[in-house]
Amino acid sequence: MELQQGYGPVPETEGSGRSDSAAAPRRAVPSEQLLKGARELVILHDGCEYVLRLTRQNKLILTK
Repeated sequence: MELQQGYGPVPETEGSGRSDSAAAPRRAVPSEQLLKGARELVILHDGCEYVLRLTRQNKLILTK
């Protein structure tokens, strides 16, 4: 996996020499289901907290 400067590993794409043929399918989750009426959601990942916020303009912002 190559590194993208300042952003960590770049995900491998199909045809990149990856031999893992059992890749999990991509999932879609509505933001309403994640937020459940709230304006913010804390996501825990790899020991870090990330905050997903819904703005007044109905945009999503993810911050560390």
